[in-house]
Amino acid sequence: MLNLTNIPSARVVFIDPQTNLMSRSWYRFFFNLFVLSGSGQPPAALTAITVTASPFVYTNTSDLLVDVIVSGGNVSKLEFSRDGVTFFNTGSYYGMFGLSPGDQLRATYVTLPTMTLVPR
Repeated sequence: MLNLTNIPSARVVFIDPQTNLMSRSWYRFFFNLFVLSGSGQPPAALTAITVTASPFVYTNTSDLLVDVIVSGGNVSKLEFSRDGVTFFNTGSYYGMFGLSPGDQLRATYVTLPTMTLVPR
């Protein structure tokens, strides 16, 4: 899984005075931002998500941020979870939802919706 390093403290020097190079803490921070933003690769193509029985749970198993577009069908509830245990009602039935690595989107429906994965 991606190492989501927090921004270094203000006490951490940006340039190491001994090496005249960027300090390790700042390097790790910027490197993780680079990885999180796709490592300089062009965005991947849109992918159809195979929706199964209701309620259907989609989990972002990648190390990148993704969007999920929900359209069509007859959706009665869309819920978001960060931990897979507690789900929060989004208040929407359709739309585009951003998911961080490990986040989940649960769709309860009567008629099968269309779900599309949009890598960032």
